[in-house]
Order: sequence, then C-alpha cells, then structure tokens
Amino acid sequence: MTQQQLVTAGTKMADVIHMNHLLLPVINRFGIRLGFGDQTVEEVCAQYDVNLSFFLDIVNAYHDETYFPREKMRAYPVDMIVDYLLKTHDFYRQKMLPETQQLVEDLIGSCSTDCDNLGMIKDFFSKYKKELENHLRSEEEHFFPYVQALTRIGQVSQGLEEIRSAYNFSYDAHSEEHENVVSKMLDLKNIIIKYLPPDYDNALCNNLLYWLFIFEKDLKDHERLEDIILLPALRKIEQQLMQNSG
Repeated sequence: MTQQQLVTAGTKMADVIHMNHLLLPVINRFGIRLGFGDQTVEEVCAQYDVNLSFFLDIVNAYHDETYFPREKMRAYPVDMIVDYLLKTHDFYRQKMLPETQQLVEDLIGSCSTDCDNLGMIKDFFSKYKKELENHLRSEEEHFFPYVQALTRIGQVSQGLEEIRSAYNFSYDAHSEEHENVVSKMLDLKNIIIKYLPPDYDNALCNNLLYWLFIFEKDLKDHERLEDIILLPALRKIEQQLMQNSG
C-alpha cells in the first residue's frame, strides 16, 4: 500500500481538501467550516479551539491507512476521542443514512418494469439502517459511558464489577455488532453489483454505489479508531483495576 503525503501543521487547510476530498466530513466533525482562505491547519485549529495534534492524527489516519500512531493516540484524553466518535454518529444519522435512503428511493423510482430486485435492495437497506441505528445507540448507552466511567473510577466509590453491571457492556456483543455493520454494507453493495434488474438508471445506480463505498470506508475508519485506541485502553484500565483490587 502506497504511503500518502501527510497533512502537517503548515499545510493550508484548503489544500487538505484538494489532497483528499473525503476528509471534508472529518474536518466538519471538529466544528470547522469552509471559508478559511489560505490559513494553515495550525491557524484554523487555533481559530476553532481544536487540539492541533489530535486533529492531525485523526485526519492523517483517515487519509492514509498506513498512518496510525497507536501509542500517541492512546495518550489522548478518552473524552476527546469519545467526543469525536459521537460527532461521527451524528454525521451518520443526519447525513449518511438519510442520503443513502434517498438514493435508494431514487433508484427504485427509476424502474418501470420488473422491479422485484430493486425492492429487495430497499428492504435490505431498511433493515441495515435499523441495525446501524441500534448499534450507534448501544455504543452511546453502554460502550462510551463505560469507558468514561472507568477513567473516573478513582473519583467514585463504585468498583469495577459494579460499573460493568451498571453499563451492561459486553466485548463479544460489541465486536459482533461491528462485524455485522461492516459485512452487511458489503452485502448491500454486492446485491446492487450482481443482482440489479435490466431496467434501471445507470447514473442513479452509480451514484448510490459510489456513496456506499464512501460510507463503508468511513465506517471502517470509525471502527478502527474504537478497536485500536479505545478498546485496548479499556482493557488496560480494567487490568490495572483488577491488579489493584487483588
């Protein structure tokens, strides 16, 4: 895999988007809006009160899959990482899922004869949408609060087992949900690629498929952040707490 040119503090923010337009929603999750002129990344981050180091690591991790400074990223405050992931959830709910649904409906509306397979795409996406929304809600109600609670365990009287019980977090359930969310996106793409009826609009189909590839990549990057940063940090805290109590 070829290493990409990395974004630096001195890179102009406009050039970041020209380097990789898929970074635009990532930049937006930091509250940064377009219209930054020729300001550098460092200048824009200062303007929006964004942690420069964290911004660079997130942007470069999305931009180049070979870039992932694990130990450095694990040193960031958990709340900072969780806040970014929560904004990603909002992006999925407010942008990615509604846009995908509209593209599916547009494609179905373009069919005038044998549309059974297009109906299958609609049904599959409806089920997928519900499953992804349930997964996001589960993370917000169990996973993220559990991680945050463990980082504050020294400030409360609860022990590890009490916190586990309170947030009902399961590694196995979380891992299975992640796997399903990514694998079923692949299934949806394959249904479109392999089983579309002959009567469909090429441009609408290509738009939907292109959008699904973008959505899938973002989901994988989101999962990578959780699996490589949050979960190992969580296990480390749990091990330390068990050793201290033992």
